[in-house]
Amino acid sequence: MTDEELKAKLAEYESQELKYAQDSIPLWVKIVLAAVLIVAMVAVGTAAYYYFQHDHAVVMTQEQIKSKEELAKQLNITQGQAKLLATELAKVQDKPPDIRYIVQAPTIEQAAVTVKRDIDAGKSPANAVPADKTVVTPNIKEQKVDVYRITLDKAKLGFNTLALAGGDLPFEVGAGISYTNKDWGADAGYTTRNRVYGMGSFYPKILN
Repeated sequence: MTDEELKAKLAEYESQELKYAQDSIPLWVKIVLAAVLIVAMVAVGTAAYYYFQHDHAVVMTQEQIKSKEELAKQLNITQGQAKLLATELAKVQDKPPDIRYIVQAPTIEQAAVTVKRDIDAGKSPANAVPADKTVVTPNIKEQKVDVYRITLDKAKLGFNTLALAGGDLPFEVGAGISYTNKDWGADAGYTTRNRVYGMGSFYPKILN
């Protein structure tokens, strides 16, 4: 037997041993391992999200918060989000604030900078209101600083399951994670037959 034939035999033997080892693993063990892997992935992703999440305020003028172009640029949001935000900001102009507090500063512009610095440091009373974005606006006319805490529509992370049956193949189940955004979604996971699956969805605007 030549060296090439011997290597081929060894490779075939190893492949058969690996297949036997995979087939000998009980179904419930595969499901548990897949679930543990998915939970670990979600835990790591969640921890990373909260670790890198920062609360940074943006100082904008009264004129800028009326412009969807400026809102999109300064807050790093889409034009659609900026358009809705400009409309909502206009609605709350005359409403009483949820929180009032005093900041010592020689000018309104410097007071806005102080308010931003305190929010960024997590030391402002405004930090008690959960938000994705924060706009600080010096109101020269009324000699005050307006703070807008903004919550945006966010993508959602969840779980998905998969079950396949029929034909000559054995029953197969899987589990994974799902990511859903406003206009599209994606699913990925791992099955009991050691296969990775992925799916995508698109939601046309006519259905929104």
